[in-house]
Order: sequence, then structure tokens, then C-alpha cells
Amino acid sequence: MPAPTCRQPLALAALLLAMWLSAVLGARQAPAPTMVAPALPPATHLQPGDWVFRSGTGSESRLIRRLSQSRYSHIGILVQTTPTVLVAHASTDDDPDKPNQVLLTPLSAFAAAEMADGIAIARPRFLTPAQRKASAAHAARRIGTPFVLAPRGQAHFYCTTLLLEAILPHAPDFAPRWQTVDIALFRGQYLMPQAFTEADIDWIHRPD
Repeated sequence: MPAPTCRQPLALAALLLAMWLSAVLGARQAPAPTMVAPALPPATHLQPGDWVFRSGTGSESRLIRRLSQSRYSHIGILVQTTPTVLVAHASTDDDPDKPNQVLLTPLSAFAAAEMADGIAIARPRFLTPAQRKASAAHAARRIGTPFVLAPRGQAHFYCTTLLLEAILPHAPDFAPRWQTVDIALFRGQYLMPQAFTEADIDWIHRPD
């Protein structure tokens, strides 16, 4: 999630993150077990504007989880529940054909085994159903917007700030906690998915 410049190519970001994990954490992956997609709730339990948290499986995700001391490394927002459940989210590499941008992804793909080992879904209590629906529509209008990694105070646009932008018109007092990061080339304040778990929410679906 953090990056030293406003716009950083995916390859450089992945390389720097992998280098940091290797040098600082001494990361050496064991042989991968058989991957199983995490369980998902029935679509009838979901509503537009629900937040979808993902526990990612890649090295970048592990770094975010470690830095934020959280189970979750990525977040999106549900924009529709029928006929297909769709998630709007800002991603670097979920879709190789559409890197570094806001995507509209089926929940089943968002939660695919190669992408996630856990999914949780929450509903913000401080927004009305109409406000949640409006925030989802705002995020959907951002499809294709470039993913920009940079600290607070610089131009930035990544998974959590997409949600923040969509929510603030309806809840101007919403102020999730920004986290200070100071590692290697990545310094400054960043908004982690963990901050959204600390908001006034109802958990619709969460792994044990």
C-alpha cells in the first residue's frame, strides 16, 4: 500500500515489497498447500454499500497485514447484489489486463482461492440504507480511475481512500485512523483496511 511517489509502476512496487519482506522479515515461503476459496454469505444477506475485507495471500498483502497488525490487507465496497454480487475496489493486480486502477469485480473472483484466505463483510451503522447505496454508486463511478500510492498530504488513491471518498459526502465526521509508516523508502501516513474495522459497523459475515 505505501509507496515513495505519487504513481509507481506495479513492477517496482512489487519488487520493493518483496525485497523488504525478504531482507527484514526473512520471508521464505513453504510449499503452498491446496488452496480453498473462503466461504461467502448468501447474496440475500448483502446490501449495496456493505464493505468487503480481504485477507490477501501475496507478499504485498502479508506486509500490509504485518504493518497494521490486522487480518485484512484489502477492502472494497459492494455496488450490487443481483444478478451478480459486484465489488468496486482499487487494486494493483487483481486483473492482469487492467492493472493499477479501480475495478468492478464479482465477489466470487474477489474471494478466489489464489487471492484470499479470508473474507469478511461489514455494514456501516452510521449510514442509512440510502446513504450506503449512494456511497456504492460513487465508488462505481470511479471504475478505471488510476491507482495511486502515496502518503497522506500527497495525491493518492488506493483501496481505502476510494471508500473514504465515497463515504465522506454522507458522513463528513467519519475519520478513520491513519497509520504512520517508516520503513525503507516508505514513509508517511497511510490508511489501512484495519481502520475500517474500528468504525461503527455490524459484521454481516466474518470467519471464526
